[in-house]
Amino acid sequence: MSAVKPHLDWAGLVDYWAGDLTSEDSAACEEHVFGCQACSELSARVAAVTETLRTLVPLVLTPELLAQLRARGLSIADNPMQPGERREVLFPARADILLNRLCGLSLERATRVDFVMRAESTGAVLVAEDDVPFDRAHGSVLIACQKHFAVLPPDTVAEVRVRDADGGDTLTTYTILHRF
Repeated sequence: MSAVKPHLDWAGLVDYWAGDLTSEDSAACEEHVFGCQACSELSARVAAVTETLRTLVPLVLTPELLAQLRARGLSIADNPMQPGERREVLFPARADILLNRLCGLSLERATRVDFVMRAESTGAVLVAEDDVPFDRAHGSVLIACQKHFAVLPPDTVAEVRVRDADGGDTLTTYTILHRF
C-alpha cells in the first residue's frame, strides 16, 4: 500500500511561487501539485495573488524602474509639473501610466524625500510615503498614476518634503486635477 502524501499548505505554495524553495523542494512541490487536484487548485489561487503582486507598479518610481516599465512596453504619458502649479490632467485612454513628473525640486543635498497626496477639497490624506526615491540629477520625483486611481478624489495636492544634509526642510506642492 502506498503512503498518502499530505497536502501542501498556503505558506509552502507562496514560497514556491516566490522562488524561495531549493530546486529539490521546488521539483517535489511541482510533482505533488500536478498529481493532486486539491493542491493544484490551491496553487492556482496562490499564483493569482503572487503573480499579480509581482507586476504591481509602485506609486513612486526610480528612473531605473521607469526605464524598465518602458522596456516592458507599457504606454506612459508624461506630465511634467512645476512647483506650485495647478493643472487639470486627463489620463489618456490608451496609457497604462500617467507619469506625474514633479519637477523643480532642489535635491542636490537631499538626504530624504517624503511624499503625501491629499484631497484638496477635504484635506484628507490619500497616500503618505516616507523616504521615497527621487531623481537627484533632474530635481524631480516620479509619481505613477494608474487607471485604478480613478476611484480617488479628482482634486489632489501632491506634497513633496525635501530634507537636506544641513537639517533644512522644504515643502513643495503641486495640484493635480485628475480626469479619467
